[in-house]
Amino acid sequence: MSFTWAIDTKGDELGKVFRGEESDGSEAEDDEKAVKSQLHAMKLCQESSGLMATVSTLRLPGKRGGLEWGPGGEGRRKEGKDEEEEEVGVSRGREWGQMAPLSLAVLGEALGDQHPQLPPLTHANAKEICAHVPTLSLQFRGLGSLELVWLLERLTRLEVSNNCLTSTAGIDRLPALTWLDLSFNQIKRLMGVGALRRLEVLALHNNQLERLEKGALQHLDRLQVLTLANNRLTDLSDVWTLRHLDSLASLSLANNPISSQHYPALVLAHLPRLAYLDHRRVTPQDHANALELHRAEVEVVEADEERVRLEEEAEKERRRSREAHARAGVLALDDGSLLARMFRGDKDMGVLLQLPGAHALMSKYQEHFNAVCRQVFKAGLLHEEQRQTELRLLREALREARTRADHHAREAVRELEAEVGTVATAGRELQQAEEASLGDDQEAHTGRVAEAAVLHEKIDTLLNTTSYDLLTAEVTLADQIKDVVARAREELGSLVGGFLEEAATEFQEGRRLAYSFYCRLRELSTKVADECPSVEEQERTARVFEGSDTLQAALAGIHDRHLDLIDAREADLRKHLQHWLADTLKQIQEEEWARHRARVEEITTLTARQRQLLSEALPVLHE
Repeated sequence: MSFTWAIDTKGDELGKVFRGEESDGSEAEDDEKAVKSQLHAMKLCQESSGLMATVSTLRLPGKRGGLEWGPGGEGRRKEGKDEEEEEVGVSRGREWGQMAPLSLAVLGEALGDQHPQLPPLTHANAKEICAHVPTLSLQFRGLGSLELVWLLERLTRLEVSNNCLTSTAGIDRLPALTWLDLSFNQIKRLMGVGALRRLEVLALHNNQLERLEKGALQHLDRLQVLTLANNRLTDLSDVWTLRHLDSLASLSLANNPISSQHYPALVLAHLPRLAYLDHRRVTPQDHANALELHRAEVEVVEADEERVRLEEEAEKERRRSREAHARAGVLALDDGSLLARMFRGDKDMGVLLQLPGAHALMSKYQEHFNAVCRQVFKAGLLHEEQRQTELRLLREALREARTRADHHAREAVRELEAEVGTVATAGRELQQAEEASLGDDQEAHTGRVAEAAVLHEKIDTLLNTTSYDLLTAEVTLADQIKDVVARAREELGSLVGGFLEEAATEFQEGRRLAYSFYCRLRELSTKVADECPSVEEQERTARVFEGSDTLQAALAGIHDRHLDLIDAREADLRKHLQHWLADTLKQIQEEEWARHRARVEEITTLTARQRQLLSEALPVLHE
């Protein structure tokens, strides 16, 4: 099915003309969504019509003249004049004033001009007033920085064009922005713009940008209009960083060094969702022609993106694994790093490994010691899973107990409110009867006084009883939770203690291996020394270690250092798990204490509110 896109001759309406076979229902829905997306993009372009009109006139004379579109999507340069081209990206704002930061005086002046209904801006009210400003224009202010822009935290539309900005630092403090104009400045690097997740229109034309750094605009999922005309972009591959902007519909790159003869086709091939390029309407046929011309380059970029995606996923998985290993207290026990630390920087050991047979002995020791570490690692992960299971059961038990208590409390409150409503109705009836009698019937008045007293006594008893029942239930629940936490402490403590005993056994095996290695190495060193043919070689072999009186002393020092590292690793594991147990139970207790205090306060407030309601509803009758 072939189709073309066209602008309706009346102006804004976008029409789609199909040729060929009829599409099915799903295709029609997709087409309708596409049309809506295009219409929204066009609406944004029209809303920023002043900005667009400015950019469309920026086809400067000289070497980088404007482009005409060829039939295949390639650009053809217009004939330019020979006169010098105006420097791109230099703010004209500095011609009218010296570069200055965004001060409170400048901000107050702008607010006074554009929002006269607001009171004058002072240090005392600045934060309160600026927090409610939706739009602001700071053009031609000679601004060199945006120091106080953080005050405008709810700003949705900001225009800072024609100033002296060299950086966008601080703009990330405006998370509500949807429209941002930074054109006609001296910006060389984008900073913080990627944090503006709601941004839909971003104007950066006429600046000094030389690169679009990877990730600078990465999270702008809603960005639909981006103008980069008249900058110093020299590498088209920077434009490929915009491929992840799924909503981008309009892009301007005119009058950059990358604006070569064939750059439109390259851009359209790599950005298939564009509807406008350099403010010219792009049709699906343009995209198809461009892709046909540059399919090989696009495939290379797509392959790189897939490779990066897989690498990022692998890195995320490694990060999750490291976090899980750290929670279990067995981080780096599966990669041989403990043994590597034991021998790192050991000059004496480096000399010993030169002895005949030392490498074979070392390899065997390494194999067995790393096996011990892996055993601790596996046991740690298994016990971590068991601890998390026990913790999950604890939280479920607490949640069930709280749910039962909440159900009981709601029933009690519902009964109280119903009884209060009945008593209040009876009180209003008594009051109406008293007002209607005008004191004519003393006997009836006496009866109503007695009935009012009964109602007062009844409601006092009801409120006191309900409050007591609710508080008693809450105290009972707190005691039950305390018992549950105490049992969980025992269970979790037992799990932690069991694993620490198992780990201690494995670490003891590691010490045994270290001692065995030390003994074998001493035997090997002694044997080599005894087999030396001359006395001179014997002495040299026995004193190969600087700072050691004898070979045995040097070996003993190596052995002690190894044992110290094993002891330190076991102590770290014990300390980590003990802290985990204490912190976990402390967090649960703090959460429960906060819940308990809040519930007691709710009960007290409920009782006081119902008592106030009844005091207003019940009549006060006297003899």
